[in-house]
Amino acid sequence: MIRLSKLTDSESISEGDDSLKPSITRVTTLFQSQFSKGIDIEVALGFVPGRVEVAGKHTDYAGGHTLVCAIEKGFLFVAAANAKSVIRIVEDSSEFAPLEFPFTENLERPAGRWANYPMTMAQRLAHNFGREARLSGVDVAFTSDLPVGSGMSGSSALMMMCFCAIALVNRLHETPTFASNIYNNIDLAMYLACAENGQSFRGLPGGKGVGTFGGSEDHTAILNCKAGLLSLYQYAPTAFKADVAWPSDWALVLAFSGVRAEKTGEALEKYNLASRRAALAVDVFNHTYGKKLHTLSEIQMEMRSASSGTWLNALKGSDSAQEGLDLPSRVRQFLLEERETTPRAFQGLVWRNLEAFGNAVSASHRASRRLLWNIAPEVDFLQKTALKLGAAGASGFGAGFGGSIFAVTRTGNAEEFASTWRQEYVKRYPKREKESAFFLAKPSPGIRIWDERGPSRFVDTIFES
Repeated sequence: MIRLSKLTDSESISEGDDSLKPSITRVTTLFQSQFSKGIDIEVALGFVPGRVEVAGKHTDYAGGHTLVCAIEKGFLFVAAANAKSVIRIVEDSSEFAPLEFPFTENLERPAGRWANYPMTMAQRLAHNFGREARLSGVDVAFTSDLPVGSGMSGSSALMMMCFCAIALVNRLHETPTFASNIYNNIDLAMYLACAENGQSFRGLPGGKGVGTFGGSEDHTAILNCKAGLLSLYQYAPTAFKADVAWPSDWALVLAFSGVRAEKTGEALEKYNLASRRAALAVDVFNHTYGKKLHTLSEIQMEMRSASSGTWLNALKGSDSAQEGLDLPSRVRQFLLEERETTPRAFQGLVWRNLEAFGNAVSASHRASRRLLWNIAPEVDFLQKTALKLGAAGASGFGAGFGGSIFAVTRTGNAEEFASTWRQEYVKRYPKREKESAFFLAKPSPGIRIWDERGPSRFVDTIFES
């Protein structure tokens, strides 16, 4: 926590925060104007980043691996307690309308609207922690430079922003309930994923999530990634595997297509289709072999010394084949990510072999388009164009059905590459010019919070010994 009076004086904000100073000033002004509080109070100030999935498409909920990093764009917030037992949230643009709702576990949430995300998180925290102690209502002001619907995990970042605001103001990490269920940074990422998908976590019962059937990749990356590093994790359950430095002469260029990766209505069904296909494939395997496995990763281990032909034939003959779900293709995509593209991308990164790294991520994109069916035409055009312009590799990332793509190239020509890439895209899709975005990114720290000494990673603060 930090005194609001310190934030009103931009000169007093600690060195190293220069890029965020204008945003901190702006969100602090918004907070004061909306909630009419004096400056002599303690507030929570935090930054919740978006993330890039470099390798490992739709593998987290299936028990696979991903190679991820956080980026410098995200949600900056100021929050403080109120005496009204409500959650009030305002943003400095028209993208998110002001929101106010009771801080209680008894909420009717509006599916298909942005309010569903903060309300789901608040409801879960009230349910899990509100019976132990009286929780204070919280006022939150925020600003975001993360493109909406970009596939950079803005919806998870939004929920995690709400968690941080409520948790810091109420000091949830100091409660016995927190301490007896969430032991470390990995546990916290899994709990936040459960808050989103509705599952229980240890002694913290679940409920109805936001409606998406995802894993904990986004929450793990947003919470735990480090500056200058790509991180390799395995999931279901989450386990840290390795950090690898991003080469200083490699550039990560991001392009948001302007096609929003929505998670409502028909789009939600498409979003959940990949996880549904994976779950059905597990069901078929268990039925065929009399097993009780839970993920595609467990099946891969079970079948590692045997041919997968029998299983794939069983998938072809299952009832799901009649639904047009093509379960064998879903399994092939998972196996390609686990056995080939992710290991090769990781190896290329370790060896500083840009060509090998680029070939691996490009192969991942092609497999996703062919077997996952989640690559929008605009994103596929961007991928092919990036390669024509000389990128070592390029791949769409995130859930798909719109969203973003990254290209990797040398730092010396990165700015020129990004500009030309954008020009080619706008020429082909002129209607996407306004919402699309092209920018350079670099691996950045996970969630940061401020105290009087300056910023630090959230997990380092709440789990410090």
